Amino acid sequence: MAGSSRDIMDQPAAAEAGRYSYGRPILFLALASFAAAATTRIMDAILPQLVLEFDVSIGSVSFVATGYALAYGGFQLVFGPLGDRYGKYRVILFACVGSALATLACAFAATLTGIAAARVLSGVMAAAIVPLAIAWIGDVVPNAHRQAMLARFMSSQIMGLLTGQISGGVLGEYFGWRSAFVFIGSIYLFAVVGMTVELIRNPLTSARAGGAGGGIWRTLDVFGRLLRRPVVRFVLAMVTIEAFAMFGAFTYVGASLNLRYGFNFATIGLYLGLYCVGGLFYVTQSRRLIAWLGPARLSFWGTVLVAVAYVALAFAPGHLAYPPAIVVMGVGFYMLHNTLQTMATQMAPDARGSAVAIFATCYFLSQSVGVYIAGQVIDGHGPGPVFLTAGALLLCLGFILLARMPEELARSG
Repeated sequence: MAGSSRDIMDQPAAAEAGRYSYGRPILFLALASFAAAATTRIMDAILPQLVLEFDVSIGSVSFVATGYALAYGGFQLVFGPLGDRYGKYRVILFACVGSALATLACAFAATLTGIAAARVLSGVMAAAIVPLAIAWIGDVVPNAHRQAMLARFMSSQIMGLLTGQISGGVLGEYFGWRSAFVFIGSIYLFAVVGMTVELIRNPLTSARAGGAGGGIWRTLDVFGRLLRRPVVRFVLAMVTIEAFAMFGAFTYVGASLNLRYGFNFATIGLYLGLYCVGGLFYVTQSRRLIAWLGPARLSFWGTVLVAVAYVALAFAPGHLAYPPAIVVMGVGFYMLHNTLQTMATQMAPDARGSAVAIFATCYFLSQSVGVYIAGQVIDGHGPGPVFLTAGALLLCLGFILLARMPEELARSG
């Protein structure tokens, strides 16, 4: 049934894509996703700067990061139905305008509370961008070309993560942390201009607009039916564990470099950027790795790499242990997350937008909980226990996927 639903959905989109170019619209979606990804990880290098500027503990400023993640995760469920109703591209454009304004507001906030409020608003608006972009690509790109297009689209997000981590450290060191938000806000504005032109000129950008209404009760019914499917529950449970463990710990890798070795923020940003170097390596080798290992073993060995990297950070004899560990962590995480993300697009092809929205919600809400709990542990016991716990949880996740993924892939297919 899943396969037939996917074929039915793809036929009109493929025909429409044959008449108009989707290259330029996706280019501007990639630019918007680049900015959204940079906004998501920019706090990794900025948190220790806020600690110094406002003279508080690292745990006390963790809410600046968790507020963004909570808003980002919660509003996935709002923007998914809005995209189906009013057009995904149009909703993404609206979200980019809001994201630009909220990101610039972070730069000019005078208090921690003001920064947190602007970050929450930024998370609300950015919630629409990546999930709806993935769903829009699924609508307009024929099935035969979709995997390659999504892989290229993922590279823009990885580059955004890299830029966010490096700019938060380098710009923060030399021009103040506020300059990093101004930089990201300007990228959003470029995306807004390009997407506006495409929305006016390219009929493809209105693909799938005007879906059925029904308000909140119909939306809740769709989500309820999805959650009754075993494969959906399995994928959501896996991504919840992944995000809780991975980012509850990784958010504080930069802080550990500052606390342990007194590194300046530019150096911290460069160190953290190596994580994305590992991710880009995976993107370039993904086809070979998937063909060689298959989805289950690919995700399992990804968790092994991440677990080894976190153990290395927990017992690091010096700062030179960090660069290789962070690179390995990036490779391993994308081996795992790309597999789960692919399953998310397959687990309910008849309701792809809603399914991706739930997936993203679990990913970011569990991430925010992990960041908060890890911050409290670090205040009392340092980063070592957090890194070791994250590695153990992710390794357990890998064994579960190795054992259960073939069965769940069969259900989704």
